[in-house]
Amino acid sequence: MKALNILLLIVVFQIGNIFAQNPNVSVNIDTNAILIGDQVNLEILFSSPSQYNVLWPDIKETITENVEVVERTLVDTIYSDKNDIITLSQKLTLTSFDTGNYILPQMEFRYQAEGDTLQDILLSNSLMLNVNTIAVDTTQAIKPIKTPLKAPYTFKEIFPWALSGIGLLAVIWFLIYFFRKRKKNEPVFKLKPKPIIPPHVIALDKLDKLRRKKLWQTGNIKSFYTELTDIVRTYIGGRFGIDAMEMTTFDIKSSLKNVDQIPKDYKEKLVNTLVMADLVKFAKEKPLPAENESSMNISENFIRKTIPVVKEENMENENKIIESKKLDS
Repeated sequence: MKALNILLLIVVFQIGNIFAQNPNVSVNIDTNAILIGDQVNLEILFSSPSQYNVLWPDIKETITENVEVVERTLVDTIYSDKNDIITLSQKLTLTSFDTGNYILPQMEFRYQAEGDTLQDILLSNSLMLNVNTIAVDTTQAIKPIKTPLKAPYTFKEIFPWALSGIGLLAVIWFLIYFFRKRKKNEPVFKLKPKPIIPPHVIALDKLDKLRRKKLWQTGNIKSFYTELTDIVRTYIGGRFGIDAMEMTTFDIKSSLKNVDQIPKDYKEKLVNTLVMADLVKFAKEKPLPAENESSMNISENFIRKTIPVVKEENMENENKIIESKKLDS
């Protein structure tokens, strides 16, 4: 008897294990009765060993002719390590707008084990859904339909309109401003004018750079006098309106005679420097180092002596320009 009982337990265990390993499907619904237009949730569960491949049923937009699918979730997968079982689930939201009793048909699941060439079919259980209408008391008088309630405007609704209104006002203002400027022949946008750098500031800055090049000290005497005379000639043109760049030294001497702002001795020294430069450039003269230094000093003194008298405010601006140029160089 003891051996028979043990054998019976083994058989029962094996039968339970076989059923546990077989695929299983269940379809559950929240309620079997709803009012017309209400929604109900339908849950589909399919369990099988993990090595099975399952073909999920293709659920259309309607379950039956009068029962519609409003929403559906993705098919979710839950894996159990304990008994190597996989559970697939999906939830549907159903509704109906026709009263009556509707049978939700069975769903067909196809599955097959790995290595098996044949597919098996498993059908779910069918369900009943009763769709009822709202009871109407026909003894009561029919009342008029209430008008829709007006919901207050939200900031999210108002903001685009407010932004568009501001943009429209800005465009109108700009057009008025634009046509007024055109009518007066004025520029629409006034750019801040760049400060005009006085000729003596430019000349003194270039002389400082020339001095630091040390051209005559390294034997480039011709280049030194060429740059020196170009600086002086450009300054004379900017300061006195004399086109010195296109004149000979003799012409410059003649033009400077009529300029009363220049002391006579400074005129003579500058002309001598220009003559020396001509000898270097055209006669290959080689002045002494002291003469080269003197030419530089004479040119600088000429420029400083002929700086126009300006107001204190303008003088401060010029000093700032000179300092900024020194920093840049």
